[in-house]
Formats: sequence, C-alpha cells, structure tokens
Amino acid sequence: MSKSIKIRSNTYPDVPEINVPIPEGAGGGTAKFMETSDASATPGKVRNGETFYAQGEKKTGNMQEKAAATYTPNTSDQTIAAEQYLTGAQTIKGDANLIAANIVAGVEIFNVQGSAEIPVITQNSTTKVLSIS
Repeated sequence: MSKSIKIRSNTYPDVPEINVPIPEGAGGGTAKFMETSDASATPGKVRNGETFYAQGEKKTGNMQEKAAATYTPNTSDQTIAAEQYLTGAQTIKGDANLIAANIVAGVEIFNVQGSAEIPVITQNSTTKVLSIS
C-alpha cells in the first residue's frame, strides 16, 4: 500500500517504501521503511515466538503448537483442532486385520464392508448333538 510521505516540507505522493542508508559507523547497509496498515496477520495466526510487523508495530506470534502424536481409532471421533502449527508428524494408526473376512457380514467398519458369515448352531433335542452350518 502506498502513502504520501512528507520529509522536510517536501511531500512524496504514493510512496510504497523508503530506503535510508545506514552510516558505516552504525553498521552500514540500508534501513527499509514500509507502510504496514494493510497487514492482516494477527499473533494467533503466526507461529509462536516468531516476530512480524503489522500496523506499524513489531508483534510476536502466539499460535498454538501441536507436537507429534499418534491416533488409534476407537469408538469416537478424534479431532486435530484448526489453527495450530504442527511441529511433528500426526500418525493415524492402521490395522492389517481390518479386512472384510474379519468383519461380520452386514457390518461396516471404517468403510470396510464385512463378509464373514456367522455360523448357525442348532441342537437336536433328542440326541443332544450340536451341528454347525
């Protein structure tokens, strides 16, 4: 964003930045001054401890951080909250036994439709013999 800048009674319209030389005795180089009123970052959206400039001020980020974690599926959803900086890998566990043959037909678990048939057990009341079919 450009602004008009006034230096010693002289106005410079629509200047996006000013570069001022730094004397050698003070380290040398150039200091750059920029208009920052249009900056949209906020501390909660910048990584914790990192600095930035907005609205003419130096600010420090305070975004929440999430270390590496492993998630094991269970009976309820597990959510990784939004607006966090992930400082490590997030691992969702798998299981090689999650196959159709290990799930009863008519039941679906994590998008795997079961195909295992439940054996039917009957008892002959006169001879006390169990048969499985």
